[in-house]
Amino acid sequence: MKILKTFQPFLFCSLFPLATFSQANLPDKIYETYDKIVGLDNTGLYNGTEFTDLFLNTDGTFRYYQDYDYTKGSVTYNGQYYVNILLKYDLLRDNLLTRSDDNLSIFNVKLIPGFVDSFSIHNHKFVRLPNVDLGFGGNGFYEAAYLGYDLELYIKHTKKMKDRALRNGIQYRFSEANYYVLKYNGKYSLVGSPRDIRQLLPEKAGEIREFYKSYKTIRKSNPDLFMTKLVTYLDGRDSNSNQQ
Repeated sequence: MKILKTFQPFLFCSLFPLATFSQANLPDKIYETYDKIVGLDNTGLYNGTEFTDLFLNTDGTFRYYQDYDYTKGSVTYNGQYYVNILLKYDLLRDNLLTRSDDNLSIFNVKLIPGFVDSFSIHNHKFVRLPNVDLGFGGNGFYEAAYLGYDLELYIKHTKKMKDRALRNGIQYRFSEANYYVLKYNGKYSLVGSPRDIRQLLPEKAGEIREFYKSYKTIRKSNPDLFMTKLVTYLDGRDSNSNQQ
């Protein structure tokens, strides 16, 4: 019988003195301790389908976000929060993957997209926006790059695949393509150029032009950072209290 994780603060307070945890890390520490006691196999995390990567013969590129290997992260899955678990984000098919950390299981689990509310990986937070249809397809996962007062910026990370025939078979190459989505007045809009942003925020046309002129280098070297800084600047508030 599967045991679902239900957070009971009185039980945890009696088992573990709160002073043993730093205040900042208390929530994650509690969930992580619970998972160790119950065992992740009994929590419903591995409620998904087996994933097999069919495109392993590559030129050194890969289909995943930032790294080929699994890395520790967190996810809210089917209403339950899991922390410090192995995750990998497949940008080719827009799927979140996990596997056991016991070095015994060789199975990769593709989490059911509709059960994933949000996840964090490589110090970046992603959310699922199921009702946002901008023509990307996939399962609606977006990086929440900036969540401000009037503006929100989401980055859609994707990867495209090309193949070529070699003597020993087919070789695959993956290239990343990122798209930027601005939420303003409750509407999500794709913004790929200064003109797109000016059309949404005509009153800030001058500020937008000046920002593009001043940060040309960052725009070319790190477009994600550039867009995040731009939207933070246009929002006109301190982003430190609004980044999530």
